[in-house]
Amino acid sequence: MKRNSDSTKNMLLCLKHGTQMGWLIDPDEQTVFVYRSKQETEVFDEPDEVLPIPPFASELHLSVKDLFGWLLE
Repeated sequence: MKRNSDSTKNMLLCLKHGTQMGWLIDPDEQTVFVYRSKQETEVFDEPDEVLPIPPFASELHLSVKDLFGWLLE
């Protein structure tokens, strides 16, 4: 559990210092937590859900299923 707590703290620190968006990926649960500055955390765990992408990578379209298919090969 400490690892998740540390990851969340790091994510919040990055957002505080100008990061636009961050993904916290949980491969065991096949869930993606999306953090954005001054917004509530979003949870993506349905295979066909399309993940939000920061503006600099707007041409990228990635679903939860695509992400975990690639990560867990």
